[in-house]
Amino acid sequence: MQKIFQIFIALILMVAVPTQADAAETQTSLVNLDHLDFLNEEVTIDGKEMLITHIYSEYPDYEWVDDADEGIACVDDVARAAVVYLNHYEQTKNKDSLDKAKKALNFVMYMQVEDGEFYNFIFEDYSINTDGPTSKKSFDWWAARAMWSIGHGYKVFSETDPTYAKELKDSFLLANKALQKKVNEKYGEYNIVNGYKVPAWIGGFDAMSNALLGLSEYYEVQKDPVVKDSMLKLGKGLSEYQFGSYTKYPFGAHLDWDGSPTLWHAWGSGQSMALAKAGNLLNKEDWIESAQQEADQLFTHILVTGMIKEMAPTPTKDEQIAYGVNMLTQAFTELYHATHEKKYAQYAGIASSWYTGNNDANFQMYHPETGRGYDGLNGVSGKVNMNSGAESTIEALMSIQAIQQIPEAMATFNVKTKERHTSTIHEAETFTAKSGNPFIETPESAWTGDALFSNQIVKMNNGDSIEKAVNIEKKGLYLIYGALEKAPALGGKLKLELKIDGRKVSSTDVSAANKYLTLVNLNRVNYLTARKHTISLTAKTSYNETLTLDNVVVQPVNEYAVFKDEKGNTFNLKRDLIKGKNKLR
Repeated sequence: MQKIFQIFIALILMVAVPTQADAAETQTSLVNLDHLDFLNEEVTIDGKEMLITHIYSEYPDYEWVDDADEGIACVDDVARAAVVYLNHYEQTKNKDSLDKAKKALNFVMYMQVEDGEFYNFIFEDYSINTDGPTSKKSFDWWAARAMWSIGHGYKVFSETDPTYAKELKDSFLLANKALQKKVNEKYGEYNIVNGYKVPAWIGGFDAMSNALLGLSEYYEVQKDPVVKDSMLKLGKGLSEYQFGSYTKYPFGAHLDWDGSPTLWHAWGSGQSMALAKAGNLLNKEDWIESAQQEADQLFTHILVTGMIKEMAPTPTKDEQIAYGVNMLTQAFTELYHATHEKKYAQYAGIASSWYTGNNDANFQMYHPETGRGYDGLNGVSGKVNMNSGAESTIEALMSIQAIQQIPEAMATFNVKTKERHTSTIHEAETFTAKSGNPFIETPESAWTGDALFSNQIVKMNNGDSIEKAVNIEKKGLYLIYGALEKAPALGGKLKLELKIDGRKVSSTDVSAANKYLTLVNLNRVNYLTARKHTISLTAKTSYNETLTLDNVVVQPVNEYAVFKDEKGNTFNLKRDLIKGKNKLR
């Protein structure tokens, strides 16, 4: 199947500057809607033609698989399917896709309630699941996705079917009324969570990025002041819930859940995509810069390390899914459209090369012959989930649709990572006791209430010390981080002392008003030669409080990855964390 991708890429890249007709022709070469079409079922509910998308499809037969508890189809998937069909129509003028988009939108609007909120699932008899926790009437994920699809639908049908566009407009404005009610209740208020200032009017920041996308699509063709007001309020909240820098955790991430400023997950994190798009539309440079911060500081780091599931605060490589990859891909493509900087297009191609086999399983996660997007891979075991449900297929198609219109992105779409020099993680339980009585403990649960322990933990009281010989493969400047629980210190400070090869480097205050797990920078910068170096850590506490250490991260200041395409072209992504610069050559 690798040859298939190479042939497709070669054909696409033969078109130097595609016209609209050329774009429509080349669009069919990688975007295959066959599996999505198969997952769909045309139904008639209350006398209206609709399209629903069955949620699961399992290897090897790939027949429909539904959920007995939740239902057979949901707004979450059908709304995103509508966006894929709308994209396809815009890129190819395929009227069949326009018709499918209309029927999908009919279903989405059917699930809307008179107050503007939405239910999510329907059962086999087409009755609405009104009680399930993932289906109840609310303005949650499914309502935000509904707004995205309806807003996009209004933009398209305003030109092709003004009568139907009026239906979409009414539904969209009703949804916006529900959004306004949700946002205005606490607009301008903030909560303090673990010392971080968190906007109180958003709730699910990842979910609401979908609403901002829908608002942007609608506002592009209808300059409604109330819609703009919603955009400004959502954009303000999304852009402000962002912390860190090139060297400070969480590295410029837009956080997802208002209950934890130290937990980020790839899936559904569309904030940068939405901020770049909305910022470009409203000339909000600060929103575009906010999207750039996450893209330049965190997302390019992930391009170097390889795809991850989440940072909690330790990055995990299991459960990598298209739903996460697409968030990076579309953040980069929207930044390319907003800034016209070539690097973002190239980054988008590298991010989406996960689909062509540039991943920890060396497996092509999108199959162009069938249109299947596979359900995920485990980057630790290398195992691939060969099922191909609606979400994975839709998110893969969205990624391909986004990059295929940009030649610079297609130029890096088929690369493979040949070399990388990046961070290494050393679990605390692999260190040895040097002094005192540090002890290893297996937590009852990895979940702390706001983050996740990566494995076992080491507990240290005053004077307890642990050490480990860590191999440094390349000489250079390095940063040392500790994944640990910040905690209250009674009448003093809770400190962690760092020594490298017996020399004291730092003594870092890790006390806080309340206990929470995070990643703490333990040094400014140290030059290390290419050999083994002994890292020693000692707890310094005033009243013998306990310090909990999860792991230690050794991060080169100058990290890089080398990518190569099938023609032998090489792309070097170099990152300087101290200077705050990335270069792709």
